[in-house]
Amino acid sequence: MDLNEHSSPGDAAWAFLLDLYARAGVSEACLVLQDEAGLDVVEMLMLVYSDVALGKSLSSNEFAALRAAMSSWRQDVVLPLRTLRRTLKPAREDIPDNAKEQLRAQIKKAELMAERLQVDFVARWLEHATGGGPAPGATLSGLIPERYHNTAVEKALAHIIAVAQAGSIAST
Repeated sequence: MDLNEHSSPGDAAWAFLLDLYARAGVSEACLVLQDEAGLDVVEMLMLVYSDVALGKSLSSNEFAALRAAMSSWRQDVVLPLRTLRRTLKPAREDIPDNAKEQLRAQIKKAELMAERLQVDFVARWLEHATGGGPAPGATLSGLIPERYHNTAVEKALAHIIAVAQAGSIAST
């Protein structure tokens, strides 16, 4: 699959996510939420996309159904690729560094494609969602289990919510 093709249902969602992720401080905030709170960044950003671009704030039932529908892909494909890529990050004595980095780059490319496929799936799923749920700030806060709430996580989440709200204002 060529990530530059423009035929999948997730093209608009993917473009939105890339734009949002490129905004000041968003990528760093996403990594904090992913690493410190175990958050699925694609899931979180697609919730923002649903609210901002589609005007659909998912109800708790819709969100639970979406999460259940995409959990297998995330667990079976996305997370193992990410784990493997991160395992290869430190220097190794048994493999030349340039060869290891080439392999790591290929795994990163596969991880990105797996995330793109997740975006495509969610975008198709959202076509049938009705919305009517809470504002995105409440939904995003609910993604993080209480035990993971700390200053860094709260700050990262607040930043994502602020950027999402600014995007919502700009898109109207």
